[in-house]
Amino acid sequence: MNRGLKSCAAGALTLVLLSAPLGAMAAETAPLVLAEEAQSTGTGRTLSPFGVERGSRGVSASTEWLTQARIGGMSLGLRLFTPMGDAAIFQECLRPVESGSRYLELQIVVAEWTDGLLLQIDQHAVDVLERSGITSIVLADKNLAVREVYTVEEINALRALFALGEGEQLCLSGEDAPLTAVSEDGVRRQLTK
Repeated sequence: MNRGLKSCAAGALTLVLLSAPLGAMAAETAPLVLAEEAQSTGTGRTLSPFGVERGSRGVSASTEWLTQARIGGMSLGLRLFTPMGDAAIFQECLRPVESGSRYLELQIVVAEWTDGLLLQIDQHAVDVLERSGITSIVLADKNLAVREVYTVEEINALRALFALGEGEQLCLSGEDAPLTAVSEDGVRRQLTK
């Protein structure tokens, strides 16, 4: 009888583990374990300090410290995470790509830069960026040194290449780092090596 109880308990434990919500087991901020840590060397470009006015061409950006981008007063599925899964705090600003251009870039200054920082973005956020005329996302450290630049066109192409669903988040972490995706259930999967 004792052997039967152990078998029943093991079966119940397995059932509990299998029925647990996937999001609880692999949250969207699950750590990304890399065989080799990717380091961002920067681009040599420095952003101008952000002023009180953060918007451009009728599109507003938030003046607050954020963990989720807010364009035109709308929160977007665009977030930054450390490789260990902690949310990165940042400020944002919209500026023309170049003087007189009708296209904008979303400039993001991260409070504490961490090499391997993950940009997670869903399809709705990409669509809003495109409709707003935003062609690139520029990530900079607190000294305003540009560390990474992602074009919205490349992000859209990668999402299409891997047939990501609207709610799935594409995760980018620099040019040489593997691409991952986070499902709507919070499960991270690696797309490239």
